[in-house]
Amino acid sequence: MNNANYKFFLKLAGIFSILGAITTSLLIFLPNPVAADFESQTLLFENKLYLTKLWILFIHPQVNIIASLGIACILFKKYPTQMIVGSLFLLVWAYTEMSQQSLLIDTLNQIWRPNYVNAESEITKSMFKSLINAANGISDSKYFLVIYGFGLGSFLYGTALIQENGLGKWIGVSLLFIGILSLCSFTRYYLGISSLNKPVNWFYEWIYSYLQPIVRIAIGIWIFRRIKTEHNNVYN
Repeated sequence: MNNANYKFFLKLAGIFSILGAITTSLLIFLPNPVAADFESQTLLFENKLYLTKLWILFIHPQVNIIASLGIACILFKKYPTQMIVGSLFLLVWAYTEMSQQSLLIDTLNQIWRPNYVNAESEITKSMFKSLINAANGISDSKYFLVIYGFGLGSFLYGTALIQENGLGKWIGVSLLFIGILSLCSFTRYYLGISSLNKPVNWFYEWIYSYLQPIVRIAIGIWIFRRIKTEHNNVYN
């Protein structure tokens, strides 16, 4: 990659990290539609807020993985193991979350739920009800990979950035916290460690919800600072 393309990619990564802060904030702070029972949930395919959040969830990993690869480009020579392995797990997270949302946007909310509502026979209705129920299990199995890949990838990036100075070190500490918290959440959900529920829920509500968007902004600022530093090093 020549210097102009490298610099362009890093600028793109910095911009996308800021966009990632916006998508993160929207996902955290936009309200979730109330749908207490199965019949109410089947009508969510007509709910604009619900569908908007699914589309944001589809875009969210795309902008953030580009930002993460920007970090990897900058730090690869210093920390090749963390950057290669961490990027692998973050790519698993990004691709899986995109596929999860495509399942929910297309299959569940454009096919199965509308066909259930418009079914003209009980046999057809029962068939689509079974498919809708199955979608929950399929989506959860994808979330298994989402939270695992995101947790490990964030943790590995954190172990590299914590060795940097200034803002980079702060980002590293934050990513280590986010990675550990994600892996603790994975542990409580899929290994049945219920004693983690209360502290993990508390950290998600009072720290993670505010820390995650701030970290995304900080990464964007850090990338732009590194572009400026590398530019000055070339011409000084």
